Amino acid sequence: MGDGNLIAVSDAGPLIHLAEVNCLAFLDLFTRLHIPELVWSEIIRQPQITNTDFTMVSNIQRHDLSRAAVAEFVAENRLKELHSGEQECLCLGRQIGVSILLTDDLAAREIAKRLGLRPLGSLGIVVRAYRLRRITLGDAEHKLVELYDKSSLFVTRAIVELAIEQLHQR
Repeated sequence: MGDGNLIAVSDAGPLIHLAEVNCLAFLDLFTRLHIPELVWSEIIRQPQITNTDFTMVSNIQRHDLSRAAVAEFVAENRLKELHSGEQECLCLGRQIGVSILLTDDLAAREIAKRLGLRPLGSLGIVVRAYRLRRITLGDAEHKLVELYDKSSLFVTRAIVELAIEQLHQR
């Protein structure tokens, strides 16, 4: 199932974008996937996603965070510019000691690095699936292009090409 003991906290973006290109199965690359309730609500409010889309994903653990704890974390780390879901993800990661944050948001990625977390986005998840031999090179390239062409992921073609280059560096 997972890659060793790979545990992550996830923001809404990667889950939405992977669902849009039928790649939710790649979430089982993670032993455990922690999601704040606020983020979960954002995901299932998407018109193209339903709770049933996630029935096959058994490694999700949802968390209801204390507003006071999140507010304190946001103030201490000067995170007011981030969306509340990203704030909760970073706070949860710190609370439970998870070192990987799944996010496609550039600002959240930069702050995650500053806080000692490793950001991983939708493109990186597809690359990881290929490296773990879950999909072929051709399928990985196709899914990366689909993320650009068909999903709501905001990414440049140049970034997709960089991800495709990573596939060839296996």
